[in-house]
Amino acid sequence: MKLPALVITPHSSFQVPAEVLAEMLGERFYDSLARQARLDWLFREGDPHTEVLFHTPEAHPLQAPFSRFVVDLNRDREEAGANGVIKLTDFEGRPLYPSGFALDAQKREERLRRYWDSFHAEIERMLRTHAIRLLVNGHSMQPTGPAIGPDAGKPRPGICLMAGTDAQGDPVASHSSLPKRVAREVLGLAQRHFAPVLRGQPTEAITLGEPWKSDQISQRYSDPARPRPVWGFGLEFNRALYLRYEDDQERPNDAMIRDLNAAFREFLAELMERLA
Repeated sequence: MKLPALVITPHSSFQVPAEVLAEMLGERFYDSLARQARLDWLFREGDPHTEVLFHTPEAHPLQAPFSRFVVDLNRDREEAGANGVIKLTDFEGRPLYPSGFALDAQKREERLRRYWDSFHAEIERMLRTHAIRLLVNGHSMQPTGPAIGPDAGKPRPGICLMAGTDAQGDPVASHSSLPKRVAREVLGLAQRHFAPVLRGQPTEAITLGEPWKSDQISQRYSDPARPRPVWGFGLEFNRALYLRYEDDQERPNDAMIRDLNAAFREFLAELMERLA
């Protein structure tokens, strides 16, 4: 029997539908090298390899089918701005579309209906049909805060746990996605399971609410106003843990990815046992 946990990776894909890629590239859409360069860029700017880091066949996995730069599934449906649900720039503020590009209301709604609505409908279905008791939203983060981040230029920890709380587990949003006692217990379990993997790495810290305090998917589905709220949290792996830099390129450290995934699966299994 599978663990009653839903493990989501909302930013793992770098696929871009042709109509969106054409909007991004204009006439360069017909240049195969330009298309591939854009997909490579969006892969680097997404959460690369998180579908492997959070691979959990003993639970219920759900991976995003399209890039976060098509729609960001971890944003509120109506969130506007350059870093909103439909992004206009990457995280260093570099434009994704030609100068003057704008989505009119009809095209914006169509993109949200096609990609955001369908994914969240699948989350709703899985929560309902699998009697899910815990939602985990898996991410990766840059080693230092990017230009548009809340911690621009600052070093980041090895792993960050996000539950709508501060570092002590007290709520900082309208509600926390885990009660304080549970958030502290989850942090302790994460520190125990991941510490051996992080030992000797440039960044060993495992934090709660630093630098990110909340995760929007977890907040959405843990909302007490929902008919059946479910506890949840986001988990961020620092990319410096599992990507190495060679020839000015990021390359996956396969052994570390395997070790982080093994630790995550053990962590989740023990957590679900305790929650039972």
